[in-house]
Amino acid sequence: MDDVSSIGIAFGGGGTRGLAHVGILRSLRRRRELLPRYAAGTSAGSIVAALYAADVAQERIEEAVHEFDWFRNVVSLQDTAKNILDSRSAGIVSNRRIETTVNELIGNRTFEELPRELAIVATELDGNRRVVFASPRMRDRIDTAVLEAYLPPPTEEKPGCETVVVTDLSSVGAAVAASCAIPGLFHAVSIGDMRLVDGGIVDQIPVDVVRAMGAKPVIGISLSFAMATPRARTLGSLFSTVLSVLGTQQLRRSLDLAEVGFQIPGIGERSMFDTRQYDLIDIGEEAMEKHIERLASLA
Repeated sequence: MDDVSSIGIAFGGGGTRGLAHVGILRSLRRRRELLPRYAAGTSAGSIVAALYAADVAQERIEEAVHEFDWFRNVVSLQDTAKNILDSRSAGIVSNRRIETTVNELIGNRTFEELPRELAIVATELDGNRRVVFASPRMRDRIDTAVLEAYLPPPTEEKPGCETVVVTDLSSVGAAVAASCAIPGLFHAVSIGDMRLVDGGIVDQIPVDVVRAMGAKPVIGISLSFAMATPRARTLGSLFSTVLSVLGTQQLRRSLDLAEVGFQIPGIGERSMFDTRQYDLIDIGEEAMEKHIERLASLA
């Protein structure tokens, strides 16, 4: 790793649409001077952010993508059975296997041991809070004013969402599992006294988080709304489509906050659960190539 830039990148959530993020990395890695020093991710974006921050080789990331299996890499049947009657689980199955998967891929390193700065976003169910996991180095460096400007805390007169920065969690994989815990599908992930679910509920594309870490310029990548399904054919998909419409403003606001912010073309029509959409890697690469000269002019 030899990047010396102050560039940051925010990877948005979107299930297996996150394959497109792998293509974003493929493009950036051809321009070493443009490699981001800071990375943040929500949901599927948290996985790619973690692998990038750990400087996992592009070839290994793409190899892992082709080896991916839900029941080997994500779903823990043991934890699912253990918590099946727990009314507080907030989902059907446990995704705790992803903690092991991510930790193995990054060499079981902690946030502090990663060569690039990493932040992972999750949502605390009981406290209605955005939780940002980062390294101890970031404890006094993250600009909370930037975080609160994007997502103001509640006041007596106006609703809001408090942001908590956690810098004492050693397991990167646990933070990723929390960020990827889609409510209603996956069990909430317990870390300390918090029950955590998908970060996309409060922050689809954590551009403000990367900026608060000290990055500029910032790249923001959208995979469309993380809970959306391609077409509203059933009651469930209709509900997710409504959520998508409601989430459009948040997506647009985050992308506008980035110096180089864009959505992957056609991504909203793709499945969130099909792991074999390998062409998304090429599509992500092509999308980043269209913006690479603008990034170069800003770096």
